[in-house]
Parts: sequence; C-alpha cells; structure tokens
Amino acid sequence: MRPIPLVDPRHTTVHARHTTVIVGICLAVLLAGCSGGSESGQTSSSSPGKSSSKAIPTFTFALASAPVSLDIAKNYVTTTMQMISLVTEPLERVSSTGQVSPNLATAVSQPNATTLVYTIRSGVKFSDGTPLTAKDVAWSIKHVTSPPAQTAGDVGNIGSVKVTGPLQVTVKLTKPDPATRAKLAVITYVQEAKFAKAHAKELGTRTALPVGTGPYKFSSDTTSAVTLAANPHYWGKRPSARKVVFTFIDNDTSAQLAMRSGSIDGTLISDPKAIQQWKSIDGATLYETPSLESTYIALNTSIAPFNDPHVRKAFAYSIDRTGLLKAAFGNNGAVLHGLVPAGVISDVAPSTSAAKSFLKSLPGYDFSPTKAAAELAQSKHPKGFTVTVPYISSTPFTKLTALNLQQNMQKLGVKINLKSQTQNQWLTSVYGQKNPGAQFMTIVADVPDPNGLLSLVVGKANTAPQHFNTTNWTTPQIETALPVMESSSSNGARWKATKTILSQIAGDAAYIPLFSPDNATVLAKGYTFTNDGNLFTLINGSWIFDLKASR
Repeated sequence: MRPIPLVDPRHTTVHARHTTVIVGICLAVLLAGCSGGSESGQTSSSSPGKSSSKAIPTFTFALASAPVSLDIAKNYVTTTMQMISLVTEPLERVSSTGQVSPNLATAVSQPNATTLVYTIRSGVKFSDGTPLTAKDVAWSIKHVTSPPAQTAGDVGNIGSVKVTGPLQVTVKLTKPDPATRAKLAVITYVQEAKFAKAHAKELGTRTALPVGTGPYKFSSDTTSAVTLAANPHYWGKRPSARKVVFTFIDNDTSAQLAMRSGSIDGTLISDPKAIQQWKSIDGATLYETPSLESTYIALNTSIAPFNDPHVRKAFAYSIDRTGLLKAAFGNNGAVLHGLVPAGVISDVAPSTSAAKSFLKSLPGYDFSPTKAAAELAQSKHPKGFTVTVPYISSTPFTKLTALNLQQNMQKLGVKINLKSQTQNQWLTSVYGQKNPGAQFMTIVADVPDPNGLLSLVVGKANTAPQHFNTTNWTTPQIETALPVMESSSSNGARWKATKTILSQIAGDAAYIPLFSPDNATVLAKGYTFTNDGNLFTLINGSWIFDLKASR
C-alpha cells in the first residue's frame, strides 16, 4: 500500500493474457464509447457461511509471487505485509476508515503536535521466549523510518526515537503530521532487535527469518511456500488456524483450479474480470471492498501541447471512462469523480457521505466528443497536433485507455502515437520526473488520510526527482492549502484545505482521474470471515483472527 506505482505480478500476467480478448471483442464499441459501468462503494459478499469455533488444522492462502524479503524495510509490498504481520506484529492496527486500535502498544499519547508516546504491552515474549522490551520497539521504528529502508519515504518527519521508560518509547517529529501515527502503525512490524542486528545483512532471507511476538513464527521459507507454525509464547487469544501456508500462484486461472481441487483455501483476486468465474466455484465466498487506489493520467504542463489547459480538457473529455471500467475491470471498481476515492479523504470530512458528495460536485469530464472539440477549438492547437502516449505493456488498462484516446481524438485532428514501455521503464520515468507529456499513474494511499496520497502528488516540492507530482503543475491556492492539509491539528481546517486542492486539480485538468478498482478476496468452501476481508485487515494481521471454519 505504499503511495508509489503499484505492481502486482499476477495482475500483470492475467491481464496480459486477456488483452487480446478484450480488444478483439470490445474494441469496436470501446473506441467509440461503450456503455455500462456503475459506482462502487459498498462491500459485497456472496453469502458467507456462519462461523464456528472449530479449529482449522492448516489454512493455505495463495499469493501472486514469493517475497523478495520477509523484512518489510527491504520489500515494502502488500503481499509481504500479509505474511509478516502474523509473525512480527504492528504496534497498532489501522482500519480501512483510519481508526487505530491497540496491539503491542496499549496506549499512545500525543502531548503536543510533534510528540508520540507509546506505552508497550507488558508480559509479551518473542517466539524464542525472549521478553519484548522498549528497546525492541525503538529499534523496529528506527528500522523502518531510516534510509535506505523502502518504508522510510512514508514518514520523512521523524526527528528522534528514544526509550523513555521500561515500557515506553517516545517519537519526536520534525513537523506536525496528523497521519504519522497511522503511518507508523502501518509500517512498523516489531522484531527482536538483538537477532535483527546480529543478522543485519541477511535479515529477511531464509537464513535469517525475523523473530516476532505474533500468533505464529516462521517455520520454513522455500521457493514454493512460506509456512508459519504456532508461536508457543503468544500473549493473546489464538486464531482458529493452527498452521498457515502461503503458496505462490502467478495467474488467476491456475489459482481457480487450485481452489477447485482443494489445494488452496483463499486468495486475493487480481483479475477483476474473473470475479464471476470465482463465484462459480462451489461453496466459495467472495469479499469485495472499495480500495484506496487511484489510477489517472498525469499531463506534463511544462511542455507543449499540455501547457494549454484547453488541450488538457480536450484530452479529458475524449476518454470513455465508464466503458473502460467495464472492459478493463468488469465494473468491479468505480470511475473516479476526483483524483482520489472517498476513502482517502473521509477521515477529515464531516462524514463519508460528505466526502462522496463533495467529490461528485467537482467539475467532471464525462466522455463528450462535442465538449472535447469545443475545448480544442479554444486552444493554441485548434487544428490538432501529434503526440506520443506511452502505455505500460504489463498493465492492460493503460493500453485500452490509450487506444480509446487515440481513436476518439483522431476525429479532432489529433494524432496519438502509442508507445509500449516496460514496468521498469515506467518506474524509471516516474522516479526521474521524466514525464514525456502524458503518463499513466497508479497510486495507492498508505493510510486512509489525505496525507497518505494527496500530499505526495501535488505541490511544487513534489516536482523534484523521487517525488510524484509528474504534472509539473501547481497553483498559489494549492501551495497555501497544502501545509494546512499536511500539518493542521484541526479536521475542519484540513477538510477545507483538502477541498481547495481537489477543486484546483479538477478545474485545471492537469490530472485526468480514471478508476479506483475494487479489492477482492475469496475463501473456499468451509471458511468464512467475520469481517469484510478488506485490504487493511490483510496487512495488519487481523484477518487471521477473523478467519473461521464455517458451519
């Protein structure tokens, strides 16, 4: 859930395999403008069974790929977080609505805007029997917030981390950020410091698997599976599953066959168009929830023709987002009304409904060839122009969107040349601020807060390399509102600033919002979740306590 371009190997493979089918069947309709698509925003589940207290001897969950490392500082991806959260626990757990709940930290006080004081749970032991101390917690926080940790970029305002009592750790911030507590809850998985420091170089590999306090410990790590066994020293109530196996299947078709044969008991669905196939598996239960993911096109306003707002708006009006949602995601998601889904800003809004209402009130760019033509006629290029639009070869929705643009703008005298680029080429261009003009972006908020996404993609400071404002665009209003959104202790002030930023974005069309795909998890017959199985439960470890045998 890192706020950087998201990469899912299985998503890449499956969609790549189906690209020809989508183009071949839907392209004629899609290029001219498809119909269909609906607003997503509700959790859906296909009749989960009633839970029981029966023990689960072994539960096998399929992931898209094996981890590069089981140390989050070296491998900051959601699949790794799902595994390690069962072994190396978080201090607190963050919900999909931004609420934090105690775990290894029983309390967190904030005496001022730049201080967090953690009270650590007493009587906790690591799986090797060593008592948990404040030193372990302090080391774990420093481990994930200090470069070169991949997680360090999420919290760039850490001034110091000190042990201030037998079971107390104090974190000092260099500047206020209301989201820092939630961000630390997401990325801090507490490890035994002595073991970690003794194996610093190889930590997270098969020869130095992290030691934690969670309900499980690492039993084995092979190329085909990571196996977790029960931690004999676990401090809390034990989950139903006695053993957990994470196996690796890189495409949805094989994963479906594995579930039908009983080889796996659960998985994340990476191809949204395959959801109906998953539903057809006897006894399977689907859990579908809205995500905090934004997909959009960033237009580089520092170069022609995208330095002209009328050209940008002509682009925006030329994309049939409703049809593309159906073609690329099977309507399992939502067309974005603003740059971010409502879940990213609900935390500062008066209510979720207020967040949704505001987003729907923003200037929209529904597919309209007439409006596109009118905008182009007002531009500096009324007779058209030629431009190259790169798409990501392993992410088919980008190609479908580029094809849609190409065909629809051709009628306006605009020639769009499509250019395929690899995932690595795309990442290099993003991190290097080398937006050639139009650049596809997929960003996931690390926490359900505007600072989890918006603060990273707007503002002049974020136009530098290694930052994510690849539009090279800002306004005085954004520069004034951004520090308020990032640092104010008043939700009212933050909400006002957030609305200002999103209104500025919508009005100038430097970013063209596209979709927010849903997250989907499926459990095999005989299993159920007592919660909705959303992505936050998967990465904070609470999903294993929600997992039950069904009656």
